[in-house]
Amino acid sequence: MIERLLKIVIVLNVLFAFKLSAQTPNTVLKQGDPTPALILYNNQNTQQSISFPYINKVVLLHFWSSSVSKSKPFIPRLLDIHERYSNAVYRNADGFEAFTIAVQSDKTAWNEDIVNMKMEGVSNLIAPRGYNDLTIRNFKITQLPLTLLISETGQVLMVNPTQLEIEDVLDGKKNSPVNTKDLKARLLFSEAPTDAVKNHKMVLKNKFGDTLSRTTSDNSGVFTFYGVKFLKDYIIKLDTSGSLQNVSKAYLSTSAGAVFGTVNKTEAGFELPLTLNEINKMNASDKETIAQKNALTVNPNVTFKAGTAQIDEGTTPELDKVVTLMTKNKEYTLEIIVHTDSRGDDAANLELSKKRAGALKTYLVSNGIVATKIRTVGKGETMLLNKCKNNVNCTEAEHLENNRVELKFIKP
Repeated sequence: MIERLLKIVIVLNVLFAFKLSAQTPNTVLKQGDPTPALILYNNQNTQQSISFPYINKVVLLHFWSSSVSKSKPFIPRLLDIHERYSNAVYRNADGFEAFTIAVQSDKTAWNEDIVNMKMEGVSNLIAPRGYNDLTIRNFKITQLPLTLLISETGQVLMVNPTQLEIEDVLDGKKNSPVNTKDLKARLLFSEAPTDAVKNHKMVLKNKFGDTLSRTTSDNSGVFTFYGVKFLKDYIIKLDTSGSLQNVSKAYLSTSAGAVFGTVNKTEAGFELPLTLNEINKMNASDKETIAQKNALTVNPNVTFKAGTAQIDEGTTPELDKVVTLMTKNKEYTLEIIVHTDSRGDDAANLELSKKRAGALKTYLVSNGIVATKIRTVGKGETMLLNKCKNNVNCTEAEHLENNRVELKFIKP
């Protein structure tokens, strides 16, 4: 009996030790600890020393390695966080910055990964002596990956947080409220507005598949995701059970009935990626949708000299047609909306689009159109029509698809 009890105790101890091991983070650093300094090399082979607090910024550190495959999936998330939060204004912090730290000696593989994963937009450092590197020992890292969120005062805020947890912290530190919206649409079996998919469950996810919100369509197929944080990309995932179980596709329309998306059934189920173009249609109110019926929107072949607001000479015949139309229909008002592609700085592109819209207005006014009849809007790169956002390789033709002008003739 005693021998049997001893065996049970040994087994329980082993299981307990295994459980503790599984829950132990990759470092003994914990929340509230001061952050050690980084003394590492960048990809210009220059030694860089960083101490904390780091110029009063919130900092995200991700330790990884080219040879540790499970340490790579977080990098696209880190790049996404950096893109959306590095230029935000915070109450007590002077900004946000992200660093990747490769724990490896193979610099060739490291540099290849930086290019292949499009990491050039953040600071990339390397610990060439691996786990024996002084910095890695100071951080007490025992395995990869390791992610740390550091406060503006230099303390560890979170160890191995998820992307959504990091965003919650950064949103809480912002100087202004988080920009949220209600996304409302209708789920249909066909393009007929009355062919509603009733009482059906669905989930809204970010582009990485993290769940942001859940909802259910009502008896007319209308559904709303309430208080969703504004993003450029979402994914709608529909429950495959119930009334959609035996169909191959479903449709999304505005609540007024204008279809804007087809949700095809795949092995993963019903999923629809939403770009900004679809998001704006989805978020249109019934009043806005009805107003669009009284407007004629055209996309003229209007171009500008690269990087400037100077109108190409070949464009003037298109603008002369606009002058003729507005002259014959004096009751119309005109909205000029200019978009750019994603090449270059976001803020500069927004400003360029405003200047281009202004240049078009100037031309029309100089040819007799009343200035008060024209409204100009510069959208920059906020409403891309395709995948070609920052850090995505695209052809010239794909970028030109986003470089466009919309003319909206509105009848009172």
